Amino acid sequence: MIVFRVALAAALLHAVGMGQFAFREVDGKSLELTDNGAPVFVYNHGIMLRDGVPSDRARCCYLHPVWAPNGAVITDDFPKDHYHHRGVSWMWPEVTVDGKTYDLWTIKGMLARFEKWNRREADRDHAVLGFREGWYLGDRKVVEDDMEIVAHPVVGGRRNLDFTLKIRATGDPVQIAGTKDSGKGYGGFNIRFAPRTGTVIDTAGEANVKDSDLVPKQWAELTGDFGDKRAGARITIDAGNPGGASGWCLRHYGFLGVDFPGLRPYTLTASAPLTLKFRITLVSGGGAALARKVLVYTRNYTNDGKGYVHDNIAASVAAIKRMGAENGFGVEVSDAPTSFADENLKQYKAIVFSNSNNEAFTDDSQRDAFRRFIQSGGGFVGIHSASGSERSWPYFWRVLGGSFLYHPKFQKFTIHVADRSHFSTRHMQADFEWEDECYHLQYLNPDLHPLLTTNPTRLDDNQRERHPFGLVRESLPLAWTLEADGGREFYTSLGHNKESYANPILYRHILGGILWAMGDQ
Repeated sequence: MIVFRVALAAALLHAVGMGQFAFREVDGKSLELTDNGAPVFVYNHGIMLRDGVPSDRARCCYLHPVWAPNGAVITDDFPKDHYHHRGVSWMWPEVTVDGKTYDLWTIKGMLARFEKWNRREADRDHAVLGFREGWYLGDRKVVEDDMEIVAHPVVGGRRNLDFTLKIRATGDPVQIAGTKDSGKGYGGFNIRFAPRTGTVIDTAGEANVKDSDLVPKQWAELTGDFGDKRAGARITIDAGNPGGASGWCLRHYGFLGVDFPGLRPYTLTASAPLTLKFRITLVSGGGAALARKVLVYTRNYTNDGKGYVHDNIAASVAAIKRMGAENGFGVEVSDAPTSFADENLKQYKAIVFSNSNNEAFTDDSQRDAFRRFIQSGGGFVGIHSASGSERSWPYFWRVLGGSFLYHPKFQKFTIHVADRSHFSTRHMQADFEWEDECYHLQYLNPDLHPLLTTNPTRLDDNQRERHPFGLVRESLPLAWTLEADGGREFYTSLGHNKESYANPILYRHILGGILWAMGDQ
């Protein structure tokens, strides 16, 4: 009989670290966001000017300071080398109105002004700040932009800030473009970094890059030593932005800029707003070069060739690769059991059995390598049919938390969230409807901590006589965490339907489980 420690565990998790976001006004010009009392960023909505700086550099509508999760201030404002640079900003050096070009970047002839708040929400799980700004030629507004920023909790020394910017002309069409100066093309969404030493810039697919212009990459990250704290930030371009991955302005003096639209002008109209989305990941510690990798294992094999192979494997792998790109961990995929060797496994923070099934390994040396990985503190994640892997090896059952018995037909059923404090479940409603295969298990580790459950007596099940009701009674665990034999394990039985991996409910559920297994919570 399983003893479920849900109430106690949930209370302990709440006691040791669930933050609370809050906004507060600062001197009538700025709005600060904090998380559990620690500052996250300040949005400057009033006109700002520093002593000793020329008056024509006065401006508003940007984020500064911005803090890394370890407390380092990573942004700069009014730096002497470029007085017009300011924290996190969105600005263009060429804005053409009625055939004449103005410069929002260096504030020549055009100024952005704050107009109104659209949203201001703060709770335990996230904060949302929405506001409208106008681009003015004197008293004439020619463009307005609506920005929405969503701040997320810290996970593994990293915090995500999601930005959605919608820009439209207020009357006749307006063109925006990057600078033509030396063909650099910079202009768009930017971060100016505070003074630091030991600067490293990494990009998608390339580490420790040099300064460059207009080289397309999905993301770029700058890290350095800000005083006695190693920190930095990554900008990730949303795949849905016009043109996909833009070029970049990368500068080791402390600048990351997304060059949109580059040298080719983009026309803003009143009827069709331009929408641009970016994620800033605030980093404590080192950058992309750190070994935060997972191995996604997909082997399906039986000696008689009769095992079921799920058609969801490609979708699950694609989703996990996207999670890695968005959250700063590497993803390598294999279905080769020879991957399970000590020298190879030591590079991974976690192993993900993604819809694997039947015999995962071909010999005991591979099983021993798997065991040593767990015993050394490695993370393990099982998704859906992973509970059908290694059906003859009790050690694997204990680490995963259960062993597959059978499932009723694919159907809709009610899921209860047993623990809403975990990062894999906190986005879910307390109870919700889900369509899937509901797995029944013939073994359950008595130490597992349930995250999701359902009542098996309410299922349409023509094999009911096989169900181990004495094991679970009316609370069948569907997802759980476990700390077994030195490792951190997460399992979810959800995910039979390949389309489900694009569903935010399952996507965030699996992401939270992977991060937890890597020790990021």
